[in-house]
Amino acid sequence: MSKLKFSLFLCFSFVSISAFSMGRSDVSHKIPDWVNSSSSAYPSSEYLTYAGEGAERKNAELDALRGLTAVFGQNATSATSSSRRLVEAESGGKVAFAQASAIDQEILQQVDHDDVIGLEFKEYFVDSKSGKNYALAVMNKAKTAQIYKDMMLKNQKVINELFDQIKSGDENTLQNYARLDFAEEIAERNEKYSNRLNVLNSSLYKEISPKISTKTFIHKKKLDMAEKIPICVFVTQDSDGRIAKTFQEIVSSLGFNSTLGSNERYKIEVKLNLTESSSSDGKTFFCEYTVEAALIDTFIGETIIPMTMSGREGSTTYQNAVVRSKQKIAAKAKGEFQKNFSEYLQNFAYFKD
Repeated sequence: MSKLKFSLFLCFSFVSISAFSMGRSDVSHKIPDWVNSSSSAYPSSEYLTYAGEGAERKNAELDALRGLTAVFGQNATSATSSSRRLVEAESGGKVAFAQASAIDQEILQQVDHDDVIGLEFKEYFVDSKSGKNYALAVMNKAKTAQIYKDMMLKNQKVINELFDQIKSGDENTLQNYARLDFAEEIAERNEKYSNRLNVLNSSLYKEISPKISTKTFIHKKKLDMAEKIPICVFVTQDSDGRIAKTFQEIVSSLGFNSTLGSNERYKIEVKLNLTESSSSDGKTFFCEYTVEAALIDTFIGETIIPMTMSGREGSTTYQNAVVRSKQKIAAKAKGEFQKNFSEYLQNFAYFKD
């Protein structure tokens, strides 16, 4: 029998976690002690353990992983995809993240990589009579706690960089709001690490907690800043105010205040053009519409988010055709324009060279 070495190391851009896919195996009628109780080889003072079972080895491993993760007071999460900005920060060496290099790929596709930090599959057993597979998941408390600490401090360094960038420029801007939004996302990841660190080593948790910005703290800063970033909405040919209201709702949904003023730094300008026409028999009336919308930073004269659309709606009256046209415009604005606005905040370049 051979035992693979478990390697944990911090890289420039990520934490690489190697976990056992192979350990001591046994095929027997006699179920080993570790299946039903903790093994003397892995005392609870130093290790977290969980014995999983399944029809196949990978099922036993997944069951063991989920059982061990439950020790942290939560279920193993499904595989998740990080935001684009977080992926770029990870690949650029800014944000710490977990990467498993030696766990069955079928398992990794089902779980969040954060759930396998520090985890090893140390023992295997197959009941020759029932054919049932067993796997023992093991986590070294001291080593894993140190990994969480290092990852949290690395991520906090990024949060501090974002705070420093805000202090060095005009404070209440969309760019700085985006920085706070990103800092909140990193803080959310740190909170997950923090909760686990508290289970593994409460003393270490208490030592670094004062150095870590919470998601709640950053979220409040973000909301406070949003209230100080008014965005003017101006729409032409909008007699009933329906289109203006649509864009105001978009602004509000993202946390900003909409105004009808003209001296704001940020302005959503919508050029709406409606044209009446009718069918040859005069029974159907049409409203042909074109829309040019844009979010403009008036301080630097930059168009941030452009959107154009056109179409035609018909009805028995021109008034009804106008209503239907504005419904289509509102729907596209709440879809395309709001999506592009959110992506602008997501794709902002956060780090200076």
